[in-house]
Order: sequence, then structure tokens, then C-alpha cells
Amino acid sequence: MMTDRPWKRAWFLWLLLAGIVVLMLWVVAGYRSPRPLETTPEAKQAESRPAHQVGGPTLTEMRGDRVVRAFSAREFTTRRRSFMAFQVKGIEDAWFQDAHLKIYRYTDNQDKLPESLGEEVEALLKGVIGKPGSGESGMFMALPRVMQLILEPVTVEIFLDKSAVLRLHASSARIGKDRQRIEFHQAELENPKTSQKITSGRIDWNETSRSFEIRERYRAESPSGHAFARGLRVGLDFSVSPL
Repeated sequence: MMTDRPWKRAWFLWLLLAGIVVLMLWVVAGYRSPRPLETTPEAKQAESRPAHQVGGPTLTEMRGDRVVRAFSAREFTTRRRSFMAFQVKGIEDAWFQDAHLKIYRYTDNQDKLPESLGEEVEALLKGVIGKPGSGESGMFMALPRVMQLILEPVTVEIFLDKSAVLRLHASSARIGKDRQRIEFHQAELENPKTSQKITSGRIDWNETSRSFEIRERYRAESPSGHAFARGLRVGLDFSVSPL
């Protein structure tokens, strides 16, 4: 009787392991996006189509007869978040193609340059997407499943009395759910008045410090020459300090 116990334990461990494997396969299968039975080219094209898509979203916010903020994009789509070979149900990314954001201030109204780029961007995107369940104007109700906003490419311009004081170009911008950080990839910051430029593979807007942070190698350029360095903080007024 004593010699049977090791075999029973082994069989129990094998059954337990098989049960864990079956459970993992069931969980993974639950996250896979459903596929249509058809295998025609039309069916494959329908399968890859974004969940929501619209062309040319625009928004202009006015204060009296003056523009305060403006946004335009060639296209807006939402897509399921991909994880390896799978698409995760219930989690989406929102994409704005060829996005352009403009922020205006006027000195005769005693306006100052904005202190928070995050608040300005959030106000514009809320105006474009709309607020959940409010029925207010906006191209879409806010999508609670959207975890990340992607603008690709993107240009941000800040104007004071219709003269550009800061311009940012980036191949893409990524904005998380908490809106505390905006990642600009392959980005260039420019002061149009002084022709100063700062270029880096990544420039982050930090909402806490209310400044751009450049931790990677960057190129600083001015009419007098250029230099390479690493670690810089840049304000919306183009003031710079070491990071």
C-alpha cells in the first residue's frame, strides 16, 4: 500500500498541471478577437477595419470674436489595444492622424502664456471627443475604454497676439489616461522669434513640473551655432534649465 502513494501523487500533479494549462488557454482564447467564418478578401478587410473612424475632425473655441484654441486632424480612429498576436477586448487606443493644435493668448486682455500644456491639450480633445453622457457638442462621446490617445504626426503652436512664440513638431505624441505626461517622439521644439531649436528622439511634457523634459541626447541650435548635450528642462516661454 505504501508503494502506491508516490504514483498517486504524480498522477495528481499531472492532473493539476493539465488543469492549469487548460485554464490558461481558456483565458487567452477569451481575449482573442472573434474572427468571421468567411475567408474572402472582403471579410479580411472588414476584420481589420477600426472600431470607429471619421475624417477631418476640427474644433475652434472662441472668446468673443477671438480664437482661443483650435484643433484639426485628417482622421480619427479607435483601435483595440494589441498584445503580441492578440487584440485585447475592452481596451482601445484613440488615434488622430495629422493633428494640429493651436493655442492663442492676447496681451490687451492681460493674457499670459499658458502654464500648462496638458490642460490646454485636454480641453481641446474633450471638445473634439465630447463628455460622457452629457449630450454636449463633440464628434464622439468620451470612450471609457480608451487608455491612450495617439497623435501621429502632431504640431503644437502657441501664439501671443497672433505671433508664434513656441512651435513643436513630433512624429507622434502619446497621452496616457491620467494626462500627467505627454510623450513626443522624434520631436523638435522651436522658438520662432529667436530661431532657437531643440531636437531629440523624445521630449516629454511633465504636468507636475509644467515643463518639457529631455532626458535623452538632444541637439540645441541657434543662429550662432549648435551643441549636443543630455538632460534639459524647457518651459512654455522657452526658458531652459538643467534637468
